[in-house]
Amino acid sequence: MLAFLLDEHISHGVAEQLHTKRPDIHIESVLRWREGGLRAKSDALVLETAQEEGLTLVTYDQKTIPPILMELAMNEEHHSGVVFVDRNTIASENIGALVQALSAFYDLYHALIWTDLVMFLAPAGR
Repeated sequence: MLAFLLDEHISHGVAEQLHTKRPDIHIESVLRWREGGLRAKSDALVLETAQEEGLTLVTYDQKTIPPILMELAMNEEHHSGVVFVDRNTIASENIGALVQALSAFYDLYHALIWTDLVMFLAPAGR
């Protein structure tokens, strides 16, 4: 089952609005999850901790996350999935578009087994 963890560069407002509109979707924000204890922590630690709770990381970070995913794969270690967002497709400040896209994404992919899956978030309606 798909559950989201927004990285620290995505507004907590996205989590709040999605939870309000779709209480059936489990969504957390690194900014508040575990009392914000993972703020400014390494991406590897965030992925590891998310995996412990079955949360799929949602991130704009296409620079530092892929090498971590490669290292995990090479070491035969796992993660609970990553959903990349591209700034050219959905602007990080466009909270409404992010909420709509995550809702639509959930509807399409919530039943998948998210272990080691990596996908890109598309704007709703595409």
